[in-house]
Amino acid sequence: MISFNRRKFNIFDINGTFTLRNTVKMPFLGMNVSQISEGMPIYNATKRALSIGYRYFDCATRYNNMIGFGKALNESPIDRSDLFISLKIGDDFHGFKSTISIFNETLRKSNLEYIDLLLIEHPLDESTEETWRALEQLYVERRVRAIGVCNFTTTQLQMLIDNADVFPVTNQIEFNPLVMNREMLEFCESTGIQLISIGALKHGEVLELEEVKKLAKKYNVDASQIALRWILQNGVVTLPQAEERDHLLRNSALFNFELSEKDMKLLDEISESELV
Repeated sequence: MISFNRRKFNIFDINGTFTLRNTVKMPFLGMNVSQISEGMPIYNATKRALSIGYRYFDCATRYNNMIGFGKALNESPIDRSDLFISLKIGDDFHGFKSTISIFNETLRKSNLEYIDLLLIEHPLDESTEETWRALEQLYVERRVRAIGVCNFTTTQLQMLIDNADVFPVTNQIEFNPLVMNREMLEFCESTGIQLISIGALKHGEVLELEEVKKLAKKYNVDASQIALRWILQNGVVTLPQAEERDHLLRNSALFNFELSEKDMKLLDEISESELV
């Protein structure tokens, strides 16, 4: 087993934040709303999440659900400054003009004045540079507070860093006990890029792991909470997806227990064995 130093979050509650390298404060736990249907499903799910205490919401242009999402936010008494909204620019909207256009359309539909974190969802060799230039312009214009990427390899990240005027502050990738990218963890730690986990439960596969079930029984919590807590204790932001209240509550109840280092290593070893 390879040893490494874990990045530490001061994890206290659902509203806890840390500071990105550009000084913007970001929550370490949020809700992925990307694939929830437009209309009442996204509206109701967002309202439930807000009432529970969620303040970080991860959206994507390709799912076209920003009207109901924005309606729920705008009806809430919570100040916009207390929310953190991220938006992923999908592959269909790559390129400078297309990115600016879909960004403007998204803000219009959601009735939002700005986005906290704007991301390129996937690297596309022929258009990534132009798309990044659009993100940089929106950042300079203060229409977004931070910019980053998703699904970039360390090589792709380094190329972006070498050519960017504005440094990418985050990289959102699949990260869970079955897929633990140590190389990416170490790269992000060395460059000050914050790693964000998507696919925390890998479509339920993580919940079937015997190690996860064993720890869930030991800590008297749900298996999903073990997986999410492991992600947080690796210094990685997590964005579980849920719509129903019970599921939202369970995903947010991660702050009254802590995995021991021995148990963290037990879960670390799962992804290492998968690579053998």
